[in-house]
Amino acid sequence: MRLLALLLLSLAAAPAYAQDKTPTLAFELPAKGMNLLSIDRFDRLYLSDARQNVLQLDTLGRFTNTFSPPVQGRVAMAEAWSPAKISIFYDDRQRVQLLDRFLTPLGIADLRDYTDGTIKAAALAADDRLWLFDESTFRLLKIDTRYTRIVHETPLELILERQQRDITYLREYQSKVYLVDRLSGVYIFDNMGNFQRRLPLPNISFIGFLGDELYYLSGTQLHFQHLYSFQTRTVELPVTTQPYRQAIAGDKFLYLLTQDALLAYKWKK
Repeated sequence: MRLLALLLLSLAAAPAYAQDKTPTLAFELPAKGMNLLSIDRFDRLYLSDARQNVLQLDTLGRFTNTFSPPVQGRVAMAEAWSPAKISIFYDDRQRVQLLDRFLTPLGIADLRDYTDGTIKAAALAADDRLWLFDESTFRLLKIDTRYTRIVHETPLELILERQQRDITYLREYQSKVYLVDRLSGVYIFDNMGNFQRRLPLPNISFIGFLGDELYYLSGTQLHFQHLYSFQTRTVELPVTTQPYRQAIAGDKFLYLLTQDALLAYKWKK
């Protein structure tokens, strides 16, 4: 009888546990013309609107701060994970704008001071320097904006096919540098710019990080891969009438963007 009671108790508890793991819609906002950029350590979301302003959204669905530069440029990528500053890369102006947590300007790095080539991707390094992908000279660069100098460069000819690549994203995370080529996958370097390995994940243009995993969106699924064991898992996303364009995940909130709307879900990763 005792064993039967325990079995019935476990069966009764199972649906509650499964329900607790299901994402719950927290809010939905109109988002036509917007793009997701980054997420910070407090699950606040950063977006760009149709006018290329940078918006900060809190977990209650409120736009709390806005950055509108005096001269508009095309926001190619941004990173808000650093506790001290946010970096915004404008590919058409070849500049990186640094902001504080309130989206107040801290400084601008003009990337033409470091190379005559075209920078396709830029990211903030853990030591407050910047990582750059120079498309013209096909190099991974690390620059120091305090002294206006290149502190490291890695030629990429032996790593990537120069004529068959489409670099879409660059990010430093947990002392590794991740370079995303939409045609062939994710290239991983150490924090000195030394190549380590390639993850064969073609047809993706953006990766995010959550704990010790990287993730990427594919259709109605969010795919996760462990950074060290390389084990994978898949999360089915909530059903929607429009396909998902972008996804950014935090510890407690999952943000999904369609053509017209931003959906914010509470979830347990």
